[in-house]
Amino acid sequence: MTMSRRDTLRLAEALEREAHRARREARAHGHPRPYFVSYLLRDFEQHWFQGRFGTLFGSETRRWRRCFADVRVGSYRTDHVRDGGLGDNSQKAESFSYSTLPIGARLDGVLHGVWQLTEARYREAAEELLDKQADSLHYRDENESLASFIRRDPTESVSTPSLPEVDHAHWERYVEAASAVAKKLPGVYGCDVELTVRHSQRVLVSTEGTRVVDRLPLWQVLVSLDLMSAKGVSVPWTLSHFVTRPEELPPLDALKAEIKRAIGVMRAIADAPTLRAYSGPVLLGPRPAGLLMHEALGHRLEGSRLLSSGEGQTFKDSLGESLLPEAISMRDDPTIESWQGRSLVGHYLHDDEGVAATSASLVSRGQIEGYLTTRQAIAKRHASNGHARNESYERPMSRMGVTIVEAERPLDEAALKRRLIEEVKRRKLPFGIHVIDADSGETATKSYDFQAFLGEIRAATRVFPDGREEYVRDVSFVGTPLNAIRSIVAAGARHEVDNAYCGAESGAVPVSTISPALLVESLELQSSARQPNAPHTYPMPWEDEAAEARR
Repeated sequence: MTMSRRDTLRLAEALEREAHRARREARAHGHPRPYFVSYLLRDFEQHWFQGRFGTLFGSETRRWRRCFADVRVGSYRTDHVRDGGLGDNSQKAESFSYSTLPIGARLDGVLHGVWQLTEARYREAAEELLDKQADSLHYRDENESLASFIRRDPTESVSTPSLPEVDHAHWERYVEAASAVAKKLPGVYGCDVELTVRHSQRVLVSTEGTRVVDRLPLWQVLVSLDLMSAKGVSVPWTLSHFVTRPEELPPLDALKAEIKRAIGVMRAIADAPTLRAYSGPVLLGPRPAGLLMHEALGHRLEGSRLLSSGEGQTFKDSLGESLLPEAISMRDDPTIESWQGRSLVGHYLHDDEGVAATSASLVSRGQIEGYLTTRQAIAKRHASNGHARNESYERPMSRMGVTIVEAERPLDEAALKRRLIEEVKRRKLPFGIHVIDADSGETATKSYDFQAFLGEIRAATRVFPDGREEYVRDVSFVGTPLNAIRSIVAAGARHEVDNAYCGAESGAVPVSTISPALLVESLELQSSARQPNAPHTYPMPWEDEAAEARR
């Protein structure tokens, strides 16, 4: 049950009093008092429904609270936080065990939990400050000239709109009926339809006087399909509709039709040849293109990473350098709530440090123009652009929100395909690749690791010089970020929205990427082939009935 506005404000006031009390009174002998205390509390209410082959698999509702307590010792100039706070997320820390708080409206238990959390966070901070000072005897801190925490005027913003009602009976019938579609389709041995509704209420208060209260509704329908061909080729598939407004979710009949179309594509992919390896021109559809820009470029422009000695810092000190074709720009603007009628899950008005979100220009006409920043300085002249984010107990770090890739002089889809074919002919290649859709991606940014990214391709075709296309399977794209993004040669005119969760050191946060298709002159694809499965030893329960009906 979502907290009422009255209970929410009572909780915010109580947290404010506790923050000030901690700043005044928390002190261990020989150690400084905190100079700043804030509490970032999230109250989560989650409803989950899952159907499997026409039967309700599960239905549950749960509620929980998590809190991040920022107890800073030292000074705004130099405090205990180092390496951009990327390591302040350990589940082995004592404070982690206190980050879950009681969910009741009575405040005594909540405040006791906050006291325990604050006590642990203060001790950890004091110890970390000593460790940081000890390290300075052996190593030079490259960030010593930068302020640890930028002073800000307090922010006050309280918004408690009503959250959409969740009709349990309706959604149980919905997932049951949608998942029943696959029973009539041979070869489909996995069909799960899930609806997850997560309503969260955020309360952020600080000893500077900041108070931010808001609510975020997230609704996601996720369909997981598995098909096996007669030759034992297994093809997994997911469909996702992730929105902030339930009315945007597909009606039941539309979702059934989408599942049927997806299974038709899965059959074609199962019969397609395996692509063992490829290096050459690739046309990325809007969603795979957005995934490339998110993984290869976006994460490397997160300012917190520029403060960590353990990061590769690919684009540190690179402002003004040419990175992309002059026609392409990229920005991150969490203030945008929707795009062409589609809600954006990465939207917010204030970040998790209480700073107003702003549009951050990252790449302007091909040149690096800025980074995603928090209140931790990454340059001597620094101001946060409101991109500090976390999931629950982790220290907020700079993260993407609503990332938009834009292009001057874009091409329509037919022209992009012609450009791909021209490149194939020019290089005398047997074919090019069109990546139609991709599922997920990951990237390595650590200095000790390979500076690479990986994307899981869901659907791709070979494009022959005569324009023919045929599906290929068992392939993923991989590469080094600089080579990939610098070989972009053209962009499409049509943009698509990709709403998803992005995982990083500060947890899984909702993000939106809006991108056109991109033609990449040279990208490497690698095989992800799996050994064919043995056939099932006997049919699924309804397959005999279907076979009999066909006879």
